[in-house]
Amino acid sequence: MLRSPDSATYEEGYHWLQGRLEDHLNDLVELMLEENDPNVRSRFVELVGNSKNPKVIPLLETELKSSYSEVRSWAYSSLLYFENPEAARIAEIFRKENPDEEFL
Repeated sequence: MLRSPDSATYEEGYHWLQGRLEDHLNDLVELMLEENDPNVRSRFVELVGNSKNPKVIPLLETELKSSYSEVRSWAYSSLLYFENPEAARIAEIFRKENPDEEFL
């Protein structure tokens, strides 16, 4: 459902998974890392970032290096709102080192 071009189908899948993130987090991370479509990958980054599981912080940090703005944007916002000092530090460093990013 997360790969669906239909926004209603995508939203339904997203919200269903949101309530079960911890149960499916490893699978979602694996799918995210294998995804080549930047639009779909950004959806996985957003969902994984919503987990608030500290083990995804290094993954989100890696996504900040993506060549696709939408992926970087979701990684940054996920880190920024993670409510974790390490995530906040990484987001702040990214902001300082990338002042020309359109989403900042």
